[in-house]
Amino acid sequence: MNEFAEQRPSRNGTSAEAENAVLKVGSPADILAFVPHCLGFVPQESLVLLALRGPRLGATLRLDLPSAGTMRGMEASAGTAGHGFAAGYSARVCSLLAGDAEADGVLVLVYTDIPWEPEEEAPYAALIARLSKDLAGAGLEVRDGWLAGNGHWRDYFCSSAQCCPWPGHPLDQVHGSALNAELVYRGSAYSPSLEAAVGLAGAGVRNPETARSEEASRLRFTGSWTQAATFRATLAHWEERLYVPGGPARDGLLLASLEAKPVRDAVLVLAALGLNAAVDGARHWLAPAGAGPDSPDPNGLSGTPDAGHVFRSVLIGRSREAPDWDRLDRAYLLFHSLLADADGEPAAALLTLLGWLEWARGRSSRADVCLSAALRAQPGYRLAQLLRALLIRGDLPVWTQSPKTAWRGPSSG
Repeated sequence: MNEFAEQRPSRNGTSAEAENAVLKVGSPADILAFVPHCLGFVPQESLVLLALRGPRLGATLRLDLPSAGTMRGMEASAGTAGHGFAAGYSARVCSLLAGDAEADGVLVLVYTDIPWEPEEEAPYAALIARLSKDLAGAGLEVRDGWLAGNGHWRDYFCSSAQCCPWPGHPLDQVHGSALNAELVYRGSAYSPSLEAAVGLAGAGVRNPETARSEEASRLRFTGSWTQAATFRATLAHWEERLYVPGGPARDGLLLASLEAKPVRDAVLVLAALGLNAAVDGARHWLAPAGAGPDSPDPNGLSGTPDAGHVFRSVLIGRSREAPDWDRLDRAYLLFHSLLADADGEPAAALLTLLGWLEWARGRSSRADVCLSAALRAQPGYRLAQLLRALLIRGDLPVWTQSPKTAWRGPSSG
């Protein structure tokens, strides 16, 4: 499958919660108003599931719906292939919702512009039927559902023109719901699309001082970025830049350093766990090959196998320990800031780092936007290709599966 998911952890509260404040959900319009505020953008051709813990909202999950071509293939397949696709899609949903152990029900929202005419089945009816059956088997009863598209919304599980007149209720009325008004009053906003939500700035006019610093750093350190003193000093500059505004000289150095793959990878671990974890873990992976920081470190970092395991498990999302989300949120802002002054390989590296951060947050749809941009900036960029392969397989980091370790939203900026 190649659907991409947005997953938001559950929050505490008696109904739905945003920014640590309890919000009451009293109608379908409130639910429809809540979803884009929760995701940060208006879903399009999407399946959204809201886990329920009794009367409370839990985790939110968004996945791409199958394409119209895939659906036609399912319908024309005599059953076997179509059922196989639906089973795989459903299993993916059940797996992602399994992290909310307290959930006992689900609300289903289908966002699509596929027409739904009177006397016809709802769009994706076979897929939703299979999903409802599998969710029930996992202890998650589908309690209600709605379809939104073509300017209207209506009850998904009711096709009666008597109680649910066609074509449904105008979507514009959702903006007048009590919950939407409360969220807007509290400062919540969202983007009209996924791409707008990611907000990748186009290439601008580079600061000439930064460009000169980048080129000077490239000439000075190419071939020696992974020598012990240079490697640690470079990561120390990245560490400081997470907390202190930079300047052309410092930012040029950081941009040039991203052309060294070990530095680029270590920057992610530094952002997630800190300077020592990045240096120590990198020493384990680089020193045996003779390509990394291989001289004694004044701080006594030895490059132990344990440090190497932590380093690698964070990079591939297999650590059950949560990253330091405050640091990663700072890194997100830093990468965006540097991107405005980058081109070529450093731009591809920053876009890939942003893609990894979105993937770490459980937002693989946004990650795909970043990684696709990285591959446009530098076709064949290997790390972007590898991460995108994880997205296509549907892999998400282990820490996204538990409300205790998943990202809960920006902590700064």
